[in-house]
Amino acid sequence: MRACAAVSIVAVALAAVSPTAAAELKAANLSGYDVLGRLGRAVTLKVKLERKGLLGINPDVEGESLDYYLVEQDGSELASPTFLGTDETNASGVAELEWKPDAPGQYLVEARVRRGSSYTALPAQLLVATPAADRGIVLVQLDGAVTKATNLQMFRGTENEKIAAVEGAAEMLGMLSRYYQLVYLTDLEQAFTGKFKEWMRLRDIPRAPVIFWELFERSLSHKTYMNQLVLRLRKDFPQATLGIGSAQEDGEAYVANGMTAIVLTKKPGELPATIVPASDWREIAAHVARVHQVNKLLRELAGPDPAQQQAALAQLSRLGRVGIGYVHRYRSLGDPNLASAASLVGGKLRALEAFADSLDRSSANATLTSLIAAWRFGEPAALASLYRDRETGIAAPIPDVISVELVTRNEPEPGKVVFKLRLIPAEGEPTVREVVLVREDDKTWRVDGSGS
Repeated sequence: MRACAAVSIVAVALAAVSPTAAAELKAANLSGYDVLGRLGRAVTLKVKLERKGLLGINPDVEGESLDYYLVEQDGSELASPTFLGTDETNASGVAELEWKPDAPGQYLVEARVRRGSSYTALPAQLLVATPAADRGIVLVQLDGAVTKATNLQMFRGTENEKIAAVEGAAEMLGMLSRYYQLVYLTDLEQAFTGKFKEWMRLRDIPRAPVIFWELFERSLSHKTYMNQLVLRLRKDFPQATLGIGSAQEDGEAYVANGMTAIVLTKKPGELPATIVPASDWREIAAHVARVHQVNKLLRELAGPDPAQQQAALAQLSRLGRVGIGYVHRYRSLGDPNLASAASLVGGKLRALEAFADSLDRSSANATLTSLIAAWRFGEPAALASLYRDRETGIAAPIPDVISVELVTRNEPEPGKVVFKLRLIPAEGEPTVREVVLVREDDKTWRVDGSGS
């Protein structure tokens, strides 16, 4: 719809001049740069005008007046565009206008070449987001997590239809955008702003500000670039507490700046424990929901109610290794109660992980011995590491035993062993439990069945 409106504007402008003058119009390109602003403060609307050149080299255009119009707010098109102001392009082809939004939200602004110019260009669109202070911000590093686009593809002019998107990204980002202000980061250079935004529209990626790599203003190192950018964003927007990416460097930049990091990866074991791994976008969405729950539980653990503290610690202790990444950012907060609660949970999860790693699963007999040790250890998360299904292990009852007697051992089929045990408690009568162990494809043995 916006592209059609833009074409109409250009057509009207052409009709207003003579055929001779129209023939002399020089083709140009307008690029608008998105803005993430702080509510109550003016933002800078920045647009660049370039004359279309050869081999992708477009000379900057100086001395042209550009008009700015507000055309949309929070996804709703205005009945008529609102004029915001004018600026003239400088030697770099850049025009800038200060504007102060009067309410939180997302605003779409168009910049247009003024009628009568010797240049013709479609209007440039830039998105301005001014989230409320209590609205969470999620940073999303697009490269590899959302798009397969590269600077080389952009430079060569590869058709957007041929540039792949990461499966599930658009749908899950659409869901997250209902609850959070999204901010996109990319290593794509600013020169490809228009083309890449068109790719995003084609792939139904929800609208949010996109921060491109400014080639001549930032380090060529992705790691340094991410650290500097996330540091700046965190300083200006403390509600940016969650980051998503596809590289370890992305996760490290988020963690280093006090954020929870989720990284899309097929090799979760290679990431530090402070980074949350995800295999696909559905898992990313599940992690985001769990991060919200963990925040509530940590605050209960840090609170004054002993009953709530105990219940919260029990739930947090069941998170497993991934929980270390959930709670890590809280350890550096100024609230000593919350920071100490996070340290307690992080330390306990690491201890549980170490205990679970020490358990022997190499044979049926060894796994049975490990199971009895986990019962005596008394932590559901440690017990769950021995089960084929972790949730079944978490829910499995932990018997109170001081001694175990082997009643029978049967092997009904290859790769399956059934133990019948007599469990002797400190008080009361012994009970009998059947434990079924099966051999997995990786040759380790696991407990099978909720009754075990």
